[in-house]
Amino acid sequence: MPKVLDVLTFTMQSFFLILTGIAFGAIMLVVCKLMFDYRQVLSARVLSLLLLTAACYLIQPLVQDIFVFRFVLGIVAMTSPALFWMFASTLFQMNEGNQKLHSGHHIGLAVCITLGTYQCLQSPAELDDSIIHLVSLVVTGAITILGLLDVFRNWQSDLVECRRFLRLSLSVTCGAFLLFIVANEFIYGHGEFPEFLNYLNIIVISIFAMSYGYIILVSNSNILVESIDDLPPELVKQEAPKPSSADIHWLEKLTKAMEEEFYYRQVDLTIKSLSEYLDIPEHQLRRLINQHLGYRNFNDYLNRYRVRDAAQRLSDPKLVRIPILTIAIESGYASLTTFNKAFKSLQTMTPSEFRRINGMTEATQLTDF
Repeated sequence: MPKVLDVLTFTMQSFFLILTGIAFGAIMLVVCKLMFDYRQVLSARVLSLLLLTAACYLIQPLVQDIFVFRFVLGIVAMTSPALFWMFASTLFQMNEGNQKLHSGHHIGLAVCITLGTYQCLQSPAELDDSIIHLVSLVVTGAITILGLLDVFRNWQSDLVECRRFLRLSLSVTCGAFLLFIVANEFIYGHGEFPEFLNYLNIIVISIFAMSYGYIILVSNSNILVESIDDLPPELVKQEAPKPSSADIHWLEKLTKAMEEEFYYRQVDLTIKSLSEYLDIPEHQLRRLINQHLGYRNFNDYLNRYRVRDAAQRLSDPKLVRIPILTIAIESGYASLTTFNKAFKSLQTMTPSEFRRINGMTEATQLTDF
C-alpha cells in the first residue's frame, strides 16, 4: 500500500509539474506575441508584465530552496494587483485618460514592491505575527478592488463586443483569483496554503494561461488592439463591414428616432431602453452603432446629438433668457455637471462661454461635429 501511495504521489507531482511547464510556456508565448506585435501599445506592455507576474507565481513553489530566486520571484509576483489595476485602467477608461497611467498607479506599484521586498526577507513565522503582513493583505486587496472598479466602469455603455468580453473574463479570472489568494493569505498565513490549494492554484492559473494563449495566439489575435480606443495609426484597421439589408432597416429606424423623434432627449437613456423602443436586440444595436456609425461608447453617441441640440438653443438669441440648466435637461442630461463636461469636450468651451460668444449674434450653422 505505501508503494501505491508513493506511485500516486509521484504521478500527481509529475502531472502538476508538466501542467506548470505548459502554462509557463503558454504565458511566455503570449508575452512574446504582445511584445513583438504590440509593444508600442501601453495596455499590451502592462498585460505582458501582468502575465509575467503570473508566471513567477506559478514557478515560485519550485524554487523555494533557492533564496535569490525565491526573493526575486516573490517580489515580482507581489506586483500583480497593481499591474492588474494598471491594465484595467488603460484598457477600460474610455475617453477618461485612456491609455494613460496616473500617479496613483505608480504609488500602488511602489507600495506592492516595498511590501513584497519586506515579506520576502522575513520567515513565514515572523510574517504571521507581523502587522506588516496584515497591511499588505489589506493594500493588495484594495488595489485589486480598484482594478475591478475600472473593469466594471462604463460597462453598460461600452459598444465594443471584444472589450465587453475582456471585461467579463478579466473580472472572473484575474480579479476574482487575486481576491481568492488574498483571502487564503488571511486564513492560512503567508504562503502556507494546504497542498490541495497549491494544486488548485496551479490548475486555475494553467487554465487561464492556456485559454488566453489560445485566444491571443489562435482564435482572435487582435482582440487586445480591437479593444483599445487610441491606437497608433499603423494598427488601425480601415475596413468596415458592409451593412446587410436588415442592418439598413435598423439604421433607418435608429436615425428616425434620433433625427426626427429626438429620442436622445430622454433623460437616463440607456442602450437597453433604446433597443426596447426600437425593437432591435440589444447586442445588434451595439454592433450597429459600433461598426456602422463608428462609435465605441454609447454615451459618446448620445453626446453628439445632445450637445448639438444644446448648442443650437444656446446660439439662438430668442432663447437667451432660458437657463442653461433647463436647456441641459431638455437635451437629455440629468445634471448640469455631466452636461458641462460633455459640452466642453465637444465644443472646447463651457456652455456659458458658448452662449456669450454666439447667443447675442445671428445663429450660426452647426454641424454634426
